[in-house]
Amino acid sequence: MNFLILGVAIFFLIHVVPSTGIKTSLTNNIGEAIYKMTFSFLSFLGLGLIIYGYSISTFQALWAAPGWGRSMLFLVMPIVCVLLVAAQAPTNIKKFVRHPMLIGMIIWGAGHLIANGDLASTIIFASFALFSIINIVIVNGRGPYEAPAAVSPIWDLAVIAIGLALYAILFYFHGSITGMPLL
Repeated sequence: MNFLILGVAIFFLIHVVPSTGIKTSLTNNIGEAIYKMTFSFLSFLGLGLIIYGYSISTFQALWAAPGWGRSMLFLVMPIVCVLLVAAQAPTNIKKFVRHPMLIGMIIWGAGHLIANGDLASTIIFASFALFSIINIVIVNGRGPYEAPAAVSPIWDLAVIAIGLALYAILFYFHGSITGMPLL
């Protein structure tokens, strides 16, 4: 469990930096390239520790997950995948959803919290959901939302298609990625 907690701490502490003035100070002192390289390294280190820590953690039940939790995930995860893709592309979805990636992470985390009742899963999914909520509050505190300009609906269709393809890939390879097969 120690590796899991260390990974969560590293991953989220490094992800707080861009939301604060610390990033500007760091890039001014060490340069953009070194900042990005360090950020990437620490992000992958944290993620690797989370994955490793989870893989070696023993199951410690906290609650009995409801039977409908897994079915609910099958319904919400396509939406999550579309939101994650929408965050990275020009799309009209951003006119309605200010933080598509963060909203997607909240849905992902909350859904997996409901569907899993163990300590290790709770640490992972609660930390991602909570971080996303905090990040939304920080970003929203900076000022009103200026929606991006409208783009061709082709972008929306592409984002939806890519998001659904991502969902299909994650669904099929979920067992290989997480050790918990869905098929």
